[in-house]
Amino acid sequence: MLRLALALLLGLSGVAHAQYNVPSQVTGSSVEIARGDAGVAKAPPARGWELGTSLDFVTRDGGALGGGLKFTDLVLLRAHGLVVLGERTELFGGVDLLPKQPSTTDELLWQSALVGLRQTWSKSLSGYARAQGGPAVARDGYWVMGEAAAQARVTLAEKVLYWESTLGGTYTQLFPDRGSKALWQTEALAQTGVAVRDDRGVFAAWLNFGFHFPVVARPRPSAPDPATDRALDPQTRVDVSLGMRIGVNRGLDLFIEAAILDRGERDQPRTTLPILAGGTDQRRLLFGFNRRFGARRR
Repeated sequence: MLRLALALLLGLSGVAHAQYNVPSQVTGSSVEIARGDAGVAKAPPARGWELGTSLDFVTRDGGALGGGLKFTDLVLLRAHGLVVLGERTELFGGVDLLPKQPSTTDELLWQSALVGLRQTWSKSLSGYARAQGGPAVARDGYWVMGEAAAQARVTLAEKVLYWESTLGGTYTQLFPDRGSKALWQTEALAQTGVAVRDDRGVFAAWLNFGFHFPVVARPRPSAPDPATDRALDPQTRVDVSLGMRIGVNRGLDLFIEAAILDRGERDQPRTTLPILAGGTDQRRLLFGFNRRFGARRR
């Protein structure tokens, strides 16, 4: 129970974005939106909010579902919301649904739920925490994940080019229907990336790299669960994402992102996780939009 509480307090990374779908350096933080480019408060910021949805097409060569997944074999529908609380705090959450899956599988329609908090400390420093959980593959119990991290942003070219790096940690715990030992692992997280956006907010693009380094995993392969022979053996992994956003007007953004997620080896199940989205090596192509109101409007 202690590890479960810790996981819920820390939060999760999807493709490691503090705001659930697009990087903060692309959209601007609540401080940036409320104060303006000069960093001088113009007026008390109105409470703003954001709604969005996206379709996430997942492909891979193999993994927890047995065979590989081709384009349109598996599609996740992601819906999210975000609320600006004052100048420095953003509360966000969302759900992932599974409207399309292979005919050979019987996964649940609901795949995960997420909640998180982002706090801006200064123009260049911020931090976030988030939690996520959902059913395991083949409905074998459930999982929770968590992440907490600090972010530092450097403006390389005023109003145009930004560099952001993240340092933190993640926690994952599995609760299978069978077994006598809890399965959990922790990882150190390091991310870095650049983003470019025009000063009118019409176009933006980003390139991010994420690194996950195993810290502790239990049970170890040398002492697996005696009831199921299950163990965790996480490996160092690298994720890459490339995206683009187009601002249709002051309140509506369209975006697309391509990502490659790295996790373990196909022929070594202990290096992977029984999670549909992100538990094994996979490629993801995401199309979506954000509708922004109040202080979130550019």
